[in-house]
Amino acid sequence: MLLSRDEGIVLVLALSNKNIVSSKTTLNKLLARLNLHYIPIDVEFSLHRNGSYYAELSDLEDNELFKTEIYPYQGGHGKKFILEDEGKKLFNEVIKSKLDEIFSEDDFKALKEEIYNLSKLRASDISDDEHKKLLVDIEDRFKLNQRVNEVMITYSDLYEKSKKLPETYETLGLKALIEYSHHLAKYLHKKLHKLEEEKYDYGADMFDYYFLSNLYEMIPLLEDQLKKHVDNPKLINKFYQYLVNSVRDNYPFSLDNPDLMSLIKQSS
Repeated sequence: MLLSRDEGIVLVLALSNKNIVSSKTTLNKLLARLNLHYIPIDVEFSLHRNGSYYAELSDLEDNELFKTEIYPYQGGHGKKFILEDEGKKLFNEVIKSKLDEIFSEDDFKALKEEIYNLSKLRASDISDDEHKKLLVDIEDRFKLNQRVNEVMITYSDLYEKSKKLPETYETLGLKALIEYSHHLAKYLHKKLHKLEEEKYDYGADMFDYYFLSNLYEMIPLLEDQLKKHVDNPKLINKFYQYLVNSVRDNYPFSLDNPDLMSLIKQSS
């Protein structure tokens, strides 16, 4: 499961207050938030001083799915994004079906509530919230190092436990997810643990931070599935779809990278 850029924009607009997002910056923040709900989207985010940034949004033009509208703002002009009827149709007939492949009803409810509430905030407030969740700021570098250590150690332990699972159709997916996550955690530890304490990580690939945050949040759920020998395969599929489909050969730790096995060995 993977949403295109325009499908991601339509999803955000469909769940936003009045189907409107007030600025390109806010749209950036709301698109980025989809990552924290494990939604793979074909968008590359980098890090700048306001958090997640996707440069290609500056080239957006009106189309059958959504339109833009200029409005006066603080002595200048702002540009808001408005969902069109064709966009609503795409959401109801295509995007919602894609989400149903990986989402429970509770998952969708949580996504809907968060996007709706965030769409009413200023972009700076959304950015501040993202920074706290992802630990990207210099003052959170100690917490980041603690998290990256904890994630690596915990997934090493989960990997060893997963080897003892009986091999069934259900447990094979969990074992594959944990093995992949284990190697990803080691890669992130090697990369993020080297950050200079007083230097902001400008230009970083935001998937480093999304993956670390999501791996951390996944831990208690994976521990539970290990104990139960998998009673929620949809949850396992959601995690796997996100980690694998969110990135392509543009991100080093990707199944599309022909040198992935070499990278894994280097991280060991």
